[in-house]
Order: sequence, then C-alpha cells, then structure tokens
Amino acid sequence: MSRLTDKWQELADREEECSALIAKYEIYERQLFSTYEPLSIANQNILPRAFLDRLDMWLKNFSTDEDQWNAFKLVEDIFYLGRNELVELYRVAFEVTVPSWISQIAGISLLEKNYKERIQFELERTWFCPITDSLKISVFRHVNHVEHPSYFPDWRSLANFGNAEKIKKYISESNIKQIVLMEDFVGSGKQISPAVQYAGQISDVPVLIMPLVIGSSGHAKMSSLVANFPMLSFAPIITLGSDTVITKKIIEGESPAAKRARDLTFKYRKITNDKNPFGFERNQGYLFISEANCPNNTLRLIHATSNWKALFPRSGRKT
Repeated sequence: MSRLTDKWQELADREEECSALIAKYEIYERQLFSTYEPLSIANQNILPRAFLDRLDMWLKNFSTDEDQWNAFKLVEDIFYLGRNELVELYRVAFEVTVPSWISQIAGISLLEKNYKERIQFELERTWFCPITDSLKISVFRHVNHVEHPSYFPDWRSLANFGNAEKIKKYISESNIKQIVLMEDFVGSGKQISPAVQYAGQISDVPVLIMPLVIGSSGHAKMSSLVANFPMLSFAPIITLGSDTVITKKIIEGESPAAKRARDLTFKYRKITNDKNPFGFERNQGYLFISEANCPNNTLRLIHATSNWKALFPRSGRKT
C-alpha cells in the first residue's frame, strides 16, 4: 500500500528528515503506541491498530502537501504517556512527592536518624485513592506494594453516592492518618473539582491532591480550590509546559511546534466545521495522550472521529 511518506523519501529536501522521523515513529509504534487501550481490541468500525497505517489515513485528512507534511512532523511534538512512563510516575509519587508532603505535615526532619523508619510508618497509615475511575489504583498499589487498607474507592463516586459519616468511620477504624487522592491526567480540573471539594468538606485528616500530569488551567483551578480547605494540599508530579499547551491566540516567543499545531487546528476546523477545535477548554488544547486514552482537552485534530480519521481516537464518557 502506497503511503504519503513514500513520495517524501524521494524528494531531496525531505528525504533525510522524513526517513529519520519514520525510524523514530517505528520505535514509538513498537514501544508506545501499540498498547493504546482504545484500540487494543480489533473492531471493523474502529481505525487500524497499526500506528503507521493510522498515521497515513490521518495525514490524508489534509488536502495539501504542505499541511500533510506539517502534520507528519507534529507527531514528534506529542507528549505520549506510555506504560513504563506511568509506572515511573507512580514510583516518583510514592517515593518522592508523598514522603515530602508527609514530612511537612508530620514534622519529620530529613536530619533525623530514623527518618526512613518514620516515613515508612506514616506511609502504612496513608490511604491512597483515585479521584476518578481513570487512574488504575490497582497498578499503583502493586508497583509500590501498598496493602493497607482494604478498600480504595474513587472519590468522584464517593462524592455522589458516599455517606460522609461512614467514610469518616472507616478512616478512623482503619487507623488512617492522611489521604492521597490521585488522578492520571487533569486538564481544566472541572471533572475532579466536586470530588476534591467533597474531600475538603468531610475529611478530618490531611488530604493531598496529586495529579500525575496536569494542564496549566487545571493547575490554577486546583491551587485556588484547595486554598479554601485547611486540610487540603496540592502537589502535581508534572505540569504541562508551554511546548505542549497550544493556545488559540498567538503567544510571543512560542515554539515552532506550537505555531504548527495551531495552524493545523484551524485547518482541521475549516475541513470539519468543528466549532470547538481546541477541545474542552475552548481557548487552548494540549498535545498530550496517555496509553489509557486521549483526553478531551487534547486538540481535536488528534482524536476527533466525526468527518475525520483520528490519529488516536478517544474513549469518551457522557458526563
């Protein structure tokens, strides 16, 4: 099957760059993209599982050679969170971020001879829970050997169906001294805000809100929200930088990748008539994808399926 990249490899001004990117994307396909969960089960109504086949279909959404070439180069700018990277974030969260927070709230000094023992004692009395069902708490637990307590519910569900007194009773009876609420990706912060607010309202023990990856608007929203509750703290592992945040308006000094992504987003809007091409946040979107899914905060040219062949089709939810 002929691909767009075949002709580019025959052009003197593109052959070297095209070949280098294809080699890189082949590695990405083997080590990252092949386990993208929304495409893990073959279905005749879904796009091809093979990334390079899907890439060719996605590039052909664009009508001009220049746009197709720029879209081809855009793939290199995507921040893709794969399985190994996710496990590493779980490790950093458990071994670095949480102990640092515990040392502050428990008054444990790094200079103490029994620092590690005291931190371990506190970790065994920490309740690690997901904020939504997006975060795989079982994987986090297995990676870090978290065995206590018996239940690890997501707090989005607790905020809707939970009983505050029963939750407090469980915390007391399980000898829980602090709670860590985790999420894999937070974009605007809108979805997790009710759960975070609920935790702030009912918890009598310190609570750490700890997204593994968070966007700039979500960071601002969470910082403001937790400031209203004395028992809440906020410490994300990664906050997406300007190279992955694509704004609707031009920013002085922005990277070539940001300009390329914005230009292609407007081309996508013209082709599809999508009224909200930058995604859920409307005025900005991200070049971010995780193995589990493509967030709706990501630029829609990456994941849209209406009148468009997606590069990474997302699995959505109604609300």
